[in-house]
Amino acid sequence: MSLRDKILEVQDIPSETMHVKEWDVDLLIKGMTAGERITLMQNAYDQKTQQVNMAAVYPDVVVSCVHDPETGESLFTPADKDSLMSKSSAAIESIAAVGLRLSGMGNEEQDEAGKDSSSTPSDDSSLS
Repeated sequence: MSLRDKILEVQDIPSETMHVKEWDVDLLIKGMTAGERITLMQNAYDQKTQQVNMAAVYPDVVVSCVHDPETGESLFTPADKDSLMSKSSAAIESIAAVGLRLSGMGNEEQDEAGKDSSSTPSDDSSLS
C-alpha cells in the first residue's frame, strides 16, 4: 500500500459518546472534517463586524458533529438549526464544546492561536 493510499484510507475523525443530562440521551459526537470546519469558519465570520458570530457557530457545530450512537448517522440537518437554538443553552453549549474540541478548535487552541509567541515564555525559560 502506498503512503498516499494509507493516508486516504485511515479513519482519522475522533469521536466520543456523551450523555446530555438535559435531554437524558447519549449522543455520538464526531469531530468535523476539514471541509466542514472550513465551511463553519466561513459561515461564522461576520464581514461587517469582522468578528465571529457565535449564533452561527453553535448550531452549525451541533448539526455537523452530532450523530446517532447506534447508527453513526447524522442526527440533525441544517433545517434543524432554528429548532436547536430554542433548546437548553447548557445542552447546546456542552455539545458544541465537545464538537469543537474533537475538531481541534477548543478554547485552548483558539487562545493559543491568538497569542504572539514572542511574548509567551518557553517551557525551558526557567532552566537558564
